[in-house]
Amino acid sequence: ETTMGWTEVVETAGSPGVTPEMMTPRFLVAVLVAILALRVLHVAFAPPPRRPVHGPPLRTMIVLGSGGHTAEMFALLRALSPRRYAPRHYVIADTDGTSLVKAEAHEAAVGEALAEASDVDDDELATASEYSVTRIPRAREVGQGWVHSFFTTMRAMFSAFRAVFAEKPDAVLCNGPGTCVPIVAGAFVSRVFAVASPAVVYVESAARTKTMSLTGRILYATRLADEVFVQWEGLARRYPRAKYAGRVC
Repeated sequence: ETTMGWTEVVETAGSPGVTPEMMTPRFLVAVLVAILALRVLHVAFAPPPRRPVHGPPLRTMIVLGSGGHTAEMFALLRALSPRRYAPRHYVIADTDGTSLVKAEAHEAAVGEALAEASDVDDDELATASEYSVTRIPRAREVGQGWVHSFFTTMRAMFSAFRAVFAEKPDAVLCNGPGTCVPIVAGAFVSRVFAVASPAVVYVESAARTKTMSLTGRILYATRLADEVFVQWEGLARRYPRAKYAGRVC
């Protein structure tokens, strides 16, 4: 009886049909690209895991714009439980001079209300009152040239991705400012690479009565947003995947 040597064992164990040409760097890159493409499609069409209603607080990233966008976002936040959505991390454009003051005023009111609540212990008070702020560059200013916009957009994307990867939020709330596109893209990439699994919720501005804003159309068409809410029934009919949930304010 002949004993098979280790060389023969390894050679005979090889998968039939696998040739040295198939193990070239080009082939391996093609396989990795295919795997990545499948992962991107899976993340785009499969929603993030749902959290239990009575589960632990959700780390929440909130993208603030300016003017009406900010007013609507704080109206939305006042309707949400700070005990459920905590800690809160605000993202503000570096040229926005008003949203930080409004965020601080909102959080001060939240802290006072929680401190007066009889069913909130010290640990929960500390968690539910916690918030932080990150400033990122705007992707594009009004009137800015397209060539310059490319470089400012890349800078904004880098800052947004860094913020998302550092915070690892469970939820991202946004309602229209251009600042939210890099943040939502960062949230999507964090899910692709399993860094975090944030659910992205986009609420279209009440000012959009007939068509979505450019930001809304981008997030809707690319499926970067898991849930898209509109404040007019006509918009929900025009965009079938959007949901009508009444007016925020």
